[in-house]
Amino acid sequence: MPSTDFKKLNRQMMIYRIVQTILTGLLVVLAIVFQGQFAALHKPGQFISSIIAAIAVQLLLIYPVYRLAWRDAGVEIEGSQPNLTPEQLAALRKKRLIGDMWKFCGVAFYMVFVALAPDAKKSVGAIPVLASTIFSFLLTCLMYFQCFNFSAKKRIKSL
Repeated sequence: MPSTDFKKLNRQMMIYRIVQTILTGLLVVLAIVFQGQFAALHKPGQFISSIIAAIAVQLLLIYPVYRLAWRDAGVEIEGSQPNLTPEQLAALRKKRLIGDMWKFCGVAFYMVFVALAPDAKKSVGAIPVLASTIFSFLLTCLMYFQCFNFSAKKRIKSL
């Protein structure tokens, strides 16, 4: 029985670690920017409220994001098996497309939500909603990449 080569998966996990680092830096920078905006409005309590709202959204999304990452890691591990038949490759391609569709829908939701939010200059109340949405998006992306790496490592160890 030929051994499974996880070279592509290990590269993908390394890329995800780099992306996590970049997203964490972006999250810190945006937190500083929004904190400055809230301080300029003399409402620093809204900054904490927006962070709490983003964490609440994360608590709601943790299970679906984990399941998607677990599924995607499984697809990648199945795809690294040697000597796959054309039918198996087609089934894996379909699974990847479905996973990509779910990820695209999540990103599109956040993009549309931010794009349709009222301008912060016109409505002062839009800034906490915008901050919560952006923090939630970045945290969701970080959570997906962390869950994917965790799931992939766990599945590789079990093999």
